[in-house]
Amino acid sequence: MIPLSFAQRRMWLLHQLERGAATYNISAAFRLTGALDEAALAAAVGDVVERHEILRTTYATDDDGEPSSHILPMEQASPRLRVIEVAPKDTAGAIAEAVAHRFDLAAELPLRASLLRCSAREHVLVMVIHHIASDGSSSAPMMRDLIDAYTARQDGRAPQWEPLPVQYKDYALWQREVLGDPADPTSLAAAQVEYWRGELAGVPQPLSLPLDRPRPAQANSHGDTVDLFVQPQVATGLHKLAEERGSTMSMVLQAALAVLLRTLGGGDDVTIGSPIAGRTDEALADLIGFFVNTQVLRADLHGNPSFTDLLAQVRDKALTAYEYQDVPFDLLVEAINPERSASYQPLFQVMFAWQSYQKPDLSIPGLEVTFEQAIPSTAMVDLFFSLTVDEAGALRGDLQYATQLFDRACAEEIAARFVRVLEQLAADPDMRVADVDVLSAPERQRLLTEVNDARNDIPDATLVELFERQAARHTDAVALVCDGDTLTYGQVNARANRLARHLVAQGVGPESLVGICLERSADLVVALLAVLKAGGAYLPIDPDSPSDRIAYMLQDAAPVLLVTTSTTSAAQDLAPALPQLHLDGARPFADQPDSDLTDADRRAALRPEHPAYVIYTSGSTGRPKGVLIPHRNVVGLFSATRDFAFGADDVWTLFHSYAFDFSVWELWGPLLHGGRLVVVPYDVSRSPADFLRLLAREQVTVLNQTPSAFYQLIQADAESPGQDLALRYVVFGGEALDLNRLADWYTRHAPDAPVLVNMYGITETTVHVTRIDLDEHSAARYRASVIGPAVAGLRAYVLDSGLKPAPTGVTGELYVAGYGLARGYHGRPGLTAGRFVACPFGEPGERMYRTGDLVRWSRAGQLEYGGRADSQVKIRGFRIELGEIEHVLAGHPGVAQAVVVVRENQEDDQRLVAYVVPEPAAEQAGLSELPEYLRDRLPDYMVPSAVITLSQIPLTSNGKLDRRALPSEDPRTQVSREPRNAYEHGLCALFAELLGLEQVGIDDGFFALGGHSLLATRLSVRIRNEFDIDIPIRTIIKYPTVAELAALMLAGGVPDDDADSFAVVLPLNSDPGTGKPPVWFFHGGGGLGWAYYSFVLHLPDRPAYALQSRGSDGEDTLAGSVTEMIDDYVTQMLKIQPQGPFNLIGWSYGGTVVQAVADALDRRGHEVALVAVLDAQPGGHGFTQVHAGKESSDYRAELEDDFSQYIRMGNRQGFLDTMSKVMANNTALMMDYRSPVYRGDVLYFNATLEDTSYAHLWRPYVLGSLEVHDMHATHHEMHMPAPVAEFFEVVHPRLA
Repeated sequence: MIPLSFAQRRMWLLHQLERGAATYNISAAFRLTGALDEAALAAAVGDVVERHEILRTTYATDDDGEPSSHILPMEQASPRLRVIEVAPKDTAGAIAEAVAHRFDLAAELPLRASLLRCSAREHVLVMVIHHIASDGSSSAPMMRDLIDAYTARQDGRAPQWEPLPVQYKDYALWQREVLGDPADPTSLAAAQVEYWRGELAGVPQPLSLPLDRPRPAQANSHGDTVDLFVQPQVATGLHKLAEERGSTMSMVLQAALAVLLRTLGGGDDVTIGSPIAGRTDEALADLIGFFVNTQVLRADLHGNPSFTDLLAQVRDKALTAYEYQDVPFDLLVEAINPERSASYQPLFQVMFAWQSYQKPDLSIPGLEVTFEQAIPSTAMVDLFFSLTVDEAGALRGDLQYATQLFDRACAEEIAARFVRVLEQLAADPDMRVADVDVLSAPERQRLLTEVNDARNDIPDATLVELFERQAARHTDAVALVCDGDTLTYGQVNARANRLARHLVAQGVGPESLVGICLERSADLVVALLAVLKAGGAYLPIDPDSPSDRIAYMLQDAAPVLLVTTSTTSAAQDLAPALPQLHLDGARPFADQPDSDLTDADRRAALRPEHPAYVIYTSGSTGRPKGVLIPHRNVVGLFSATRDFAFGADDVWTLFHSYAFDFSVWELWGPLLHGGRLVVVPYDVSRSPADFLRLLAREQVTVLNQTPSAFYQLIQADAESPGQDLALRYVVFGGEALDLNRLADWYTRHAPDAPVLVNMYGITETTVHVTRIDLDEHSAARYRASVIGPAVAGLRAYVLDSGLKPAPTGVTGELYVAGYGLARGYHGRPGLTAGRFVACPFGEPGERMYRTGDLVRWSRAGQLEYGGRADSQVKIRGFRIELGEIEHVLAGHPGVAQAVVVVRENQEDDQRLVAYVVPEPAAEQAGLSELPEYLRDRLPDYMVPSAVITLSQIPLTSNGKLDRRALPSEDPRTQVSREPRNAYEHGLCALFAELLGLEQVGIDDGFFALGGHSLLATRLSVRIRNEFDIDIPIRTIIKYPTVAELAALMLAGGVPDDDADSFAVVLPLNSDPGTGKPPVWFFHGGGGLGWAYYSFVLHLPDRPAYALQSRGSDGEDTLAGSVTEMIDDYVTQMLKIQPQGPFNLIGWSYGGTVVQAVADALDRRGHEVALVAVLDAQPGGHGFTQVHAGKESSDYRAELEDDFSQYIRMGNRQGFLDTMSKVMANNTALMMDYRSPVYRGDVLYFNATLEDTSYAHLWRPYVLGSLEVHDMHATHHEMHMPAPVAEFFEVVHPRLA
């Protein structure tokens, strides 16, 4: 039993995580031209294997999961040279196949030599060796020994080598002896670990990179490479810089790479992994083996240092790292214990290698030898840069990239940017890192000019003029509908004129503000128009706003007048000195002329530059801020969108609060085009069903919705299909749109009737900034966050912190220039100057608005939204400054400190959570009133869903708020729960034993409790020994909690109770005796219902059963048809539950079955209370499309692949054979089956991490409501604890 070296142990672990993939194969191919002696070459391979024990070593684990090495004697090792006949045209493919070999380290040698015979005088030798037995520096001794042995064997003799002074096993034992036990504080290992612990503490993870695809839950090893080439003159300049600064070329290139990663969005705290040779003793020079270690460079780019200063920092860190190079990387990971994720490498995701080791002499007498590139299509990390110097003095190498994350075009772009960085730094090493520019001239032109359409001929007119033109043109046409009452353009115009004249008499004119505090009504629209006609700007005040907020707005804006009613309580007792005009009393303006006002009638001439309105938005200082928008901006908004072709035939709704800037678009859209405006009553706006009926009744053509409101409308439309809608456009705004949730709408509506339009915007830039028109295909194709390019006349710039354009794919802050910019914040010149800044890309004196939103340009020229850059957030369409809520909280006498954060417990379920530290003398009872205190001072959407009391606010080491340390607002997650079944009990005991803890709960994570990779290996072995279930280490990393692992074991292991595990009816629990009706679950395609054991944990108060396929025991007869299957299941159910109500749940294939069972029960007269379908499609066409032509062997391969993602099935082959036969039969039957039309209601649950939703396919088969919900999971992981908890949040109220 020989222990592995530390580096080998990590490599062995990575090999397990990668499921034996070729990720860590080291390979080379050599073209041999001439008379090759194949026998001599085969003998030479054997000679090299005999000389180097490491090449005939296998690796196995003991009973505790500890790996060890076993050196095979030569007669047992029997190395051989595989000779393969290959046509010359097929050589590249044969090389690729050879280097992609997946080593079984426990059963075969780590070296594989293949000879491709292309012709009698043309051969290619492909050498593949696993990294556990070799490294880059081993190539020279490897090839030298191989050539020496070949030459000797050609002469008919054995090679005459000097014996090696040591073998690799000696190094492994010596390393452990020198380093000592890391747990011993006096050991060298402990001292070195302590240095690295300090150096790498708090490393931000993962590095932000311009990914083409979101990072998956589990990374794979698929990769590819692109070439890197740096001109000799640039390389010379870099060499000169290295010499002048006492650095190595590797240090210069790593510092330059840190600069590149910063420009790619990596931030100012960047980590780069780098291999270090590790051959610290001359005795190791001629040895083949794995000596290389991985070191981590942490580059600090804060403060925008010069490159020479950064290089000095990198040099100092590298030299210090050499002093601490002995401690292996895997020990560092265990000691630092960063947050584990199966989706990325810990501590760094980018590597750099400077290939400076000796290149082997490839000369062989009688043969011409040329090296051929032989790189497996794998990736160890996200990006791996490798460079060396060629004979001409140029830098050559490649960039290996993860194809899961990057497209080839993106990798080529990154490589080109790195070369651009090196060129600039070679030319000017003293430049500041923020001044390094990675853009090419064409890309800069595209990002600043070509992506923006600057054309927008804005009429030189006010809103008043444009409305009055329509009023004159359409005098008798209906302009306004409210609660059944209608007003024509002539009537609206006349009323507004009379009120406007009165307002002028009250002192209203250009540059003055008029507060409007009215309920939704025709009077509201008339009042807004009247203010503008008088020359003033309106200040919308929602009567439902808290009195504290209304009072502040009135004080801050200082309007000359408040238009309201005597019954609007919100306006009473506020600003008593402010004149109020009540529209419900005696109207002093009734006798005013109703003709249009001219400038002579106003206090001053009205111009397009005068303000039209001031809307208050949330403010970071704790107070809202008023955004002042001129007439010209709103006119520009509609000229920028003239291709919508709005006209007199259009009908719009005023759906949103007029204090929300979306209402500007809703209000002026119809009134400036002669269309009709329908004012939606508040109660109707809160009832999707009522609103849908209004849309049909009024024949609305242009609908404007926040996505949250439209999702509810989709549901209402699904429940009442066939409404006579006249919609031309649905325009989204106010919050991020989830494109995946539109599929159900498109199943019932043509893609162009209506056209769905996503428009991103902000109050400060006049409602809309960007636009993208969608259809069924684009909604499925685009990222969920796509918001399109800027509308005509606005310019969108994505800039870095130095106001330079961010490269394509790199996240930066969005700045907006053009017609739509507000004047600024009313009465806040300092704040205005900070957000409305000089535009370096426009005319002199032009401004641009700093939005605070993070976006990036896609390669297709679309903007993709990425969240907020500051503490401002958007929830349900409302823009909220967290600082404003914190300010109000801190004003409570019992609160000493306050922090507010956004929590997302489920996908798209964002909530505000407040954390407060009470004053020492504060009473807890007083703090319990905080929610009510907040409601009195903040709008409802700004009141946190929970207020949690803390003894202190957690801070990071640098004094910033430690958000990760804040407890969840969900009390269920604050204390880890007790185990609920035998698997959970057993796992809790194993966790506690291995980690030395007294108690472990099911929500505790293995690594969070102090576990590391070696202990995870032991845990895997102990699970296999005690449960006969083989859980690989990668599964433990991805699912580290007891509850998650138990759920996987329940799905893939034979249940541990006395039940007949393969029976048609499988009891999932013991009947609790409550008398409540049971819940019935239906098997997946493989026929078994074991996965539902994780669901039944949420059903302690009622019995639960799973229906399973006949034949799952390997003996019973398989079902002959779906109809036979359904009848069988119904018969079995009625034996246990003779009458309803029935509660039915089915996932995947079981979802198709459950709907048919529900229909069968319904047609027999039984009550069906619940039907839940989880990510399934109806029978028939969908099954045929996916499964046509498959055989039982195909299903078996699929099952093995599915299981192997989580559990090894090595000892369960008979089980898989039977399950695949059942699955083949089940699927074949379902291809010929058409799902019935069920008369009842169905709950449908999407797996949102999948690309496709099947919800819309069910509409023809469900006459009742089809209610769609999301579960944040892939299809195969819907039985895991978190998705199941989401599921029961919806289902529990239905069961109750």
